Amino acid sequence: MSSENTPAITPSSVSDTDSALHPVEPGINRSTLLKFGAATAWGTAVAMGAAVSPVSAAGVPRAHGRFTASAVPLPGVLDLYINEGYTKMVDDSLVYQRGFGDRPTALRDARPSLRVVPKIFTREGQVVESRTYPLGAAIPPNGTPAPAGADPANPGQFFIRRNHWASFFPQRTIIVESGATVRLRVFNGLAGTHQLTVAQAAHGRSDLSTGPIAPGGQALLEFDAPYAGTYIYYDPTNAPVQRALGLFGTILVMDPDDPWRVAPNQMAFERQWLWMTHAIDTTWARIEAAGGTVNPLTDPAVPRYFMLNDRSGYEALGHSPNRELNRLAHEESLISGYPRQVDIRNFGEDLALGTLRGGQAVRMVNPGIASHQMHFHGNHLWTVRRNNVEWPREFGHVDADGHVVLQQWEDVIELPPMDRKDCIIPLKRPPDATDKVWYNRTEDWKYPMHCHAEMSQTAAGGMYPGGLVAHWELKSQVNGG
Repeated sequence: MSSENTPAITPSSVSDTDSALHPVEPGINRSTLLKFGAATAWGTAVAMGAAVSPVSAAGVPRAHGRFTASAVPLPGVLDLYINEGYTKMVDDSLVYQRGFGDRPTALRDARPSLRVVPKIFTREGQVVESRTYPLGAAIPPNGTPAPAGADPANPGQFFIRRNHWASFFPQRTIIVESGATVRLRVFNGLAGTHQLTVAQAAHGRSDLSTGPIAPGGQALLEFDAPYAGTYIYYDPTNAPVQRALGLFGTILVMDPDDPWRVAPNQMAFERQWLWMTHAIDTTWARIEAAGGTVNPLTDPAVPRYFMLNDRSGYEALGHSPNRELNRLAHEESLISGYPRQVDIRNFGEDLALGTLRGGQAVRMVNPGIASHQMHFHGNHLWTVRRNNVEWPREFGHVDADGHVVLQQWEDVIELPPMDRKDCIIPLKRPPDATDKVWYNRTEDWKYPMHCHAEMSQTAAGGMYPGGLVAHWELKSQVNGG
């Protein structure tokens, strides 16, 4: 292994997690470096949903980017740095990745900044750093909103507070309040040309982009907040290669006057979860790390790691040896709540009781390169929107790809590359729970979520279940059960 492609073994003075606000990626040490070669074995092919175009063959290997100093901050401007570095996978392998980070870091930095900590563009023109939104709302303990009290008409169920709890968001998230102006200053610290594009965020659903940014250069992208919804920012260079290497994130546009809805007059929720999926191809990573250029036609993608909010397997489930990282995973990814009587006809608005008879919102985003089928056990999900377009409740239709466009209960949520789905998961009594079991439960009921594309359940070509997995919890009538 050449020294150019190998991260230095340097001690780090940074702990596994600086704080709840600044979670950091696992560092590099001698143990993980020795396992670096574990990512070189053959994997299992996956169905590719992204179109690719030919690119020129790799020419003279490019030198890696160089570390530069942070820019002087500007009011109301979010600085993003296009960085490269090595990140630890669930099997302790180190894989070369790129990303939009908070600060400039060098290739061999033990803590590369490849994912922006959640930021909020406020309507007042500020850029606020916060893992939760709405700002000032109550923080749900361990991510789970507490109930307002027992529902006497429905034993084992609860009243749920309306417009009360904040939601946690993972790294790579940028929240924009409706009426705000987004100002992104992007610095390219790599040797090749890159850019930042926000898909379908302009008038007419066209893209917004910085345009190409030369090595060592910078660009400012400024635009008004688009319609409330979920958007993907990414680097379209040699698509989909740069997305696979990690140059992506999510922009969430929320109305600060009604932040407990996905959009004005649309689906309400108790709290929301944002799930980002990502598939990593180690062969592509090695080619680009060595200074080459991936040709997706001659080197078709064979992902070996499948992520949910940048975690896989037991780390995504919050069962790692690191308690702090487990807490972050629970807050950001573990859908949970107390059961309530559900009325899906209007998403459970009950103004007389001041409560909410609906469920939790799940925004599923796939900036990656593999098609996923998100399968939930326990309860079906009600799909409401796709790519910021509200689905009708009646008189649906079949789209050009043969999909039914209609709000409905779904057992599996199809999520092709660059797709976004907004769904409600009802926190209700599962249909197969008998009275005897339901009324005598003393523990939280935990249900798995896994992708039906079975290869995505593995890591490194065989580690099961080490891939795209998650779960959700229905809290028991015994507090803390």
